[in-house]
Amino acid sequence: MKKPSIDIVITTYNGRHLLGKHLPNVIKHSPGINQIIVVDDGGGDDTTEFLQKSYPEVTYLKNPHNIGFTKSTNRGVAQSKADLVVLLNNDVSPQKDYLKKAIKYFQDKKVFAITFNEIHSSWPQVSWKKGKLHFTQGEDKTLARFSAWASGGSSIIKRALWNELGGFNEVYSPGYWEDIDLGWRAWKNGYKIIWDPLSTVNHQHESTFKKLDPNFINLIKQRNELLFLWQNITDLSLRASHLSFLLTHSLAHPGYFKVILAAIKSLPRLKRHQSTVSDLSILNQINNIYE
Repeated sequence: MKKPSIDIVITTYNGRHLLGKHLPNVIKHSPGINQIIVVDDGGGDDTTEFLQKSYPEVTYLKNPHNIGFTKSTNRGVAQSKADLVVLLNNDVSPQKDYLKKAIKYFQDKKVFAITFNEIHSSWPQVSWKKGKLHFTQGEDKTLARFSAWASGGSSIIKRALWNELGGFNEVYSPGYWEDIDLGWRAWKNGYKIIWDPLSTVNHQHESTFKKLDPNFINLIKQRNELLFLWQNITDLSLRASHLSFLLTHSLAHPGYFKVILAAIKSLPRLKRHQSTVSDLSILNQINNIYE
């Protein structure tokens, strides 16, 4: 197998201190990569001066104003011409040889992405309960698993398939659920995503999303969950259980109507995607040991 070219995309917003903390490890543990692309999402700190002075080799893109994680990541990947693209949050420090095992999985042409093993977390165990997806952390971290999605801030993807699938759907702007949506679309089109225990990173969860209004972030998370379900879940039995959830949950929690209305406002931008694999088939395959 020809050695693939690799770019790294890091999206940041007023995160000069995080780049100073984690970028050295990105460079140290990513030998042989083509380029590092940093997308500054319209921040007002000294990220520009810092990168120009300390890391002039980095490809630096700055948005004229804040457009959010989803659109900024799309812009960063669009800048790349590499075979594979690593997506890293600005608060992630890769560990030694984190790419060594991950790259080998791409010998299988149906593999879309590898999601990394975050030291203080685990692989996402996904199930369908009471009308929507539920997530818990898998217990066994010793074996590779099929994953429902690849983390938008801690993974490596095949750029050609990213382009084929259309990248992150910007209806989820400014962020949350865009990586789950992309992962589900990949599975529905016959591709695979793998969580690899040997591709290790330290994600310190210091992202700038924490600086935003928590009420706004909570609304966005819940709105985007509905957008994901409305746009991707097509199995009739699952759709019926989701409708039941909307009714019972809204009656028990009247404030949830605000979330539904926020999602309805985005309906004109929703797109139905062609697919060859059913939702139930995906649910039966994810979480299983990769063999």
